[in-house]
Amino acid sequence: MADQRKRQGEYSHISEVLSGIVKTIRSESASDLSMIREEWNRIVDPAIAAYARPEALKKDILLVKVASSTLTHRLRFMTPGLIEQINRAMGEDRITEIRYTTG
Repeated sequence: MADQRKRQGEYSHISEVLSGIVKTIRSESASDLSMIREEWNRIVDPAIAAYARPEALKKDILLVKVASSTLTHRLRFMTPGLIEQINRAMGEDRITEIRYTTG
């Protein structure tokens, strides 16, 4: 029994391992999102940037909050170019899709 406890002491609890992984993933996503926000302000027209803002990054999907459905419609036409410019600025094909939410 004592041997089992000793061996268990050598291991980390799963919650500790997962917590470390989640922190790493969140910090990478947060830094990527802040970089995307900076690039967004350079890529899109200032009139659009004032009413559309990248809100979240989930894997390879960028979520952008847009003030109106009219602007969302306009951005949908711009999406391929936006993805290309963001990926070029990041130096990798990080974004494959942009989803827009109105609100």
